Amino acid sequence: MDRRLLLSMLSIGAAQTLVGCANGHAPAATTAASPVDGPAGHRGGAQSRSGDPAAAASGSGPASSTSADPSSPPTASATATTPPALPPIPPPHPGPPRTVFQAPAPTRRIALTIDDGYDAQTVAGYVEFAQRSKIPITFSPNGAYEAVWSRHADVLRPLVESGQVQIGNHTWTHRNLVSSRTDADIRADVERNEQWIQTTFGITSRPWFRPPYGSHNAHVDALVGELGYTKILLWNGSFGDSTLITPEQLMGLASRYLQPGTVMLGHANHATILGLFAQVERLIAERRLEPVTLDTMFGTSRAVG
Repeated sequence: MDRRLLLSMLSIGAAQTLVGCANGHAPAATTAASPVDGPAGHRGGAQSRSGDPAAAASGSGPASSTSADPSSPPTASATATTPPALPPIPPPHPGPPRTVFQAPAPTRRIALTIDDGYDAQTVAGYVEFAQRSKIPITFSPNGAYEAVWSRHADVLRPLVESGQVQIGNHTWTHRNLVSSRTDADIRADVERNEQWIQTTFGITSRPWFRPPYGSHNAHVDALVGELGYTKILLWNGSFGDSTLITPEQLMGLASRYLQPGTVMLGHANHATILGLFAQVERLIAERRLEPVTLDTMFGTSRAVG
């Protein structure tokens, strides 16, 4: 082959590679429970979960690419100021736990809280939505799905640093905490997830803890309170997507529950939401709602923990 032709082909291939790299549950609580139940919340019981860590690790998020255009305006990431550095991770501050499920009134604030994350495509979609919309979101991922979440750490860390994204603790395994588990097992499940969150996202999840399936009791609350999780997070609105539902069902629940003061529960488990982000965003804007993180809504701080 002609040497000049070979060099030209290699240059084109390298340029294409660089472009490709640049784009890349109704609660079953035994004591305190959210007012939202039935199809609007978690589906109780571990048997209702269709995802598993092995399946999640093999999945892949949606591939999206854009071509560079010199005439295009700079992207937000290119013009944004450098976010403040993350605060040092504070030690645990044990204390009496308090159950939280709605914003203090009066307010127009809402908190979008997204759990689990065993579907790679849905996690990728939520990360892209957070980047594009700049809407604050609190994610409560399970470390058992670390293969799905860790691939987005480089994108999420700047959003965590800026305060747009918050990370809560939802345990490593998502196993029910009140069904024949020892105290040591519960502590290990929570602490393992916290360590993964610190390593992956550079932040503590304390003091926020969301029990799997919303299932908790006074004993469980006391155990996690001893670990510094003094805010037990439930919800008063839900997308109802802990299991697979239709777009019409999801938007019906969004229309019902996206109201001032709502702590909205969602799951990064099923792809239904991927075609509905624009509708959800429009609903929030039309109702003049103010999405915020849990820290902003309740006056907590990851610098304090």
